[in-house]
Amino acid sequence: MITASQITELIEGDLQGNSNLEIHGAYDLTPGKELHVSFLNKDSDLTSLHKSLSDLIIVSQNVKIDTINKSIIFVDTPKASFFKVVNHYFKFTLNEVNLGICSSAQISSSSILANDIRVGSNVVIEDNVEIHDGVSIGPNSYIGKNTSIGRGSIIHPNVSIYNNVKIGKNVIINSGSIIGASGFGIIQENKSLNQVPHIGNVIIEDNVVLGASCTVDRATMSQTVIGEGTKIDGQVHIAHNVRIGKNCIIAGQSAVGGSSRLGSNVILGGQVGIIDNLNIGDNCKVAAKSAVMKSLESNMTVSGIPAIDHRKRKRLDVLISKLPEIAKKK
Repeated sequence: MITASQITELIEGDLQGNSNLEIHGAYDLTPGKELHVSFLNKDSDLTSLHKSLSDLIIVSQNVKIDTINKSIIFVDTPKASFFKVVNHYFKFTLNEVNLGICSSAQISSSSILANDIRVGSNVVIEDNVEIHDGVSIGPNSYIGKNTSIGRGSIIHPNVSIYNNVKIGKNVIINSGSIIGASGFGIIQENKSLNQVPHIGNVIIEDNVVLGASCTVDRATMSQTVIGEGTKIDGQVHIAHNVRIGKNCIIAGQSAVGGSSRLGSNVILGGQVGIIDNLNIGDNCKVAAKSAVMKSLESNMTVSGIPAIDHRKRKRLDVLISKLPEIAKKK
């Protein structure tokens, strides 16, 4: 049994209401759910709090509430506190694989596997692979030669990891992703197109998350690197020789061109395109559907096609919207 008092203690909040209230799960504030915990965003309307069916609500300590027939926990950061509760009490593992190695898995005798791993059905593990403690590999996944997977990492079903890939600790790779395929290097010679051989590798550092159906190409000669703590949404393409810094956020359907460099704490909105051989400085933000054609200095916020300073883009948009009116005056 989980009580409001236990949740309050976990998130170091201030409870107003029934400390013995039993909580059976976590749910969205709207519509909410009886005997569940929800949270109110700092900028949300108080009306949704009163209408919610949830019995325990986590809110900002700056919110003023007169009377309400619910239990309230006041905290500094409601969203972060809510997901701390979810992670501690109500989290479940997607596509959980049974402890041990399924009898249908094909594993090379030269590979080194820790004792407490999970390997699902029809998994193929090639020569000289090293799998560390607590790793889970979902059904139908392929792990190529000379690859290593660090402690606590989760490889979901139907993931293909090619040869010579190094995956750090606590990495999550979602279904359909392909790591280490050849990059798109083309040489035109005598009216024919020749694919450049890619003999480098891929390094995914600790605590990285890759969404479903991502592709990360191997380097031509050296390394394609995704830095520690970076979180990547589904259907993102990372080309050969790309180096991504720490704690970056890359939203869905974005693509980073070959040999480009992203600093740390970079944020790319959905469907952003970055052409090859660019340098994107630390803390840059690129708005959704933007095309980055030039390198960016640190701390820039850009948008549009081609991407330029976002403040300048907004001023241009205002001017463009007035063009029909200006044309009529002429």
